[in-house]
Amino acid sequence: MRQLIADQAAAFGDKPYMVAIDQDEKTLSYNDLWRLGNKMAHYFRERGLKANDRVLMLAENSIEFVATFIGIQRCGGTIATANVEMNRAHISEIIYAVDPVLVLVQEGLGLEALRDPKSNTEWLPLGDWRRDGGSTGFFGAIDSYPGTDDFAEVCGPDHIAVIFYTSGTEAKPKGVMQAHSAVWPNYDATADCVELRETDRVLDSRSYTWLSSQNMSLGGPLARGATVYMAKKFSRSRYFDWVRKYEINMGVAVPTILNMFLNEPVDIHGADVPHLRFIMTSSAPMLPENWMRFEEQYGIRICQSAGCSEGGLMCSHRGPDRKIGTIGMPLKYQNVRLLDEDGNEVPDGEPGQIVVSGQQKSWGYLHFDGRVEKLPLEHHTGDLGMVDEDGHLTVVGRLKDLIIRGGVNISPVEIDNILSRHPHIADAAACGIPDKIYGEEVIAYVIARPGSTLTAEAVIAHCGETLAPFKTPKQIIFTDTLPKNERGKLDRKALTEAWKKDNTAVA
Repeated sequence: MRQLIADQAAAFGDKPYMVAIDQDEKTLSYNDLWRLGNKMAHYFRERGLKANDRVLMLAENSIEFVATFIGIQRCGGTIATANVEMNRAHISEIIYAVDPVLVLVQEGLGLEALRDPKSNTEWLPLGDWRRDGGSTGFFGAIDSYPGTDDFAEVCGPDHIAVIFYTSGTEAKPKGVMQAHSAVWPNYDATADCVELRETDRVLDSRSYTWLSSQNMSLGGPLARGATVYMAKKFSRSRYFDWVRKYEINMGVAVPTILNMFLNEPVDIHGADVPHLRFIMTSSAPMLPENWMRFEEQYGIRICQSAGCSEGGLMCSHRGPDRKIGTIGMPLKYQNVRLLDEDGNEVPDGEPGQIVVSGQQKSWGYLHFDGRVEKLPLEHHTGDLGMVDEDGHLTVVGRLKDLIIRGGVNISPVEIDNILSRHPHIADAAACGIPDKIYGEEVIAYVIARPGSTLTAEAVIAHCGETLAPFKTPKQIIFTDTLPKNERGKLDRKALTEAWKKDNTAVA
């Protein structure tokens, strides 16, 4: 990372690397990135930073977030991030697990109250970076250090560069650990697959706490010298205004965003934004019928990529060369195999579990008790895929009982646990149902205790006291029994199928 930043500063100088739309178009140039990384290296050198020392950053998208995320890696330390909005209920546990040497927190998010008064760990506000002086917080602390002394990083290739927390494929989010040696393969492969050029302008409004965003609109553009226009959050009313104003060449989105444009159309067509080559979507499958409808309605090409936290970006279409319904072909550095139940590779045209390996793969997991678990050489994704005659991979199902709402993985087990805490609920189970906007929506089947006058509104309110809004069930169905399989375990898929029989779609 140190060498990449230095090379790009030499090549592109004061060219904008990142432009923050929500910060009055505040700009971070390639030279700024290099200077700030060097200042951080001085700051942490004086504090004895060692390889695998962790800095936890709790913040939203901003120029300061990006500079810190890249700068800590340049120093050779470990940068840990977590999506504050989606993981707020677990932040205290994340702090304990990460055991950071420093916590950098964005002011105004109400997180300072989570600081343990018994802990000696230093907390600093992330602060505001100002190129001409007067920076505050962490950026004020590094301001006095020289920005041109480019000395070496403290890490080796197998030390940990990044810890990022998933949106929760289990009852709690996982801390996924990525080694320094995996950073460049992820960035280079991403830039390669979307055919990024140094003249390109990329637009993304997803959180940079996720690996997908880090690769697609942070690392990939950095690897090619492109410019990124970053928003804190998606805006349906402003998205295409941004595309037009900044002459965006590649947009990055999730299917939920594209589905919103289908259900609430906006007045835009590809002819109005000829510079926009395509919009890349990821994090969840784009339904083929919605995909075709979008392209027909808006005249804008949609391409699909797919990956996982453990395996990195796995497959993608090549630039704008897409094949509707598929996720494209395996990326550079990536090895993808499809295996049957006995671990044998399946022939093309037959479904098998998607298994990935290669230089992009993450190193392991950080558990909530602080334990570290190294991943095996191959990662079994739990998804079923099939390769067609052109070598394109299609996801045809999944082995896990996840609910994927708007590209975010939700564990039904976590919701089950919250439901079970209600004194008038005897048993309950959450499941995912089809939704025209989010792909899937969360509902729950509930068995009330005898004599109870429990209402659906009361159950939803109970869940909302603990769960984030996107995890809270939108519908409660009272039932006398829950389906079980031959082993006596809950058959969650049967719940989804039962709902489908009685409903055509979610309103």
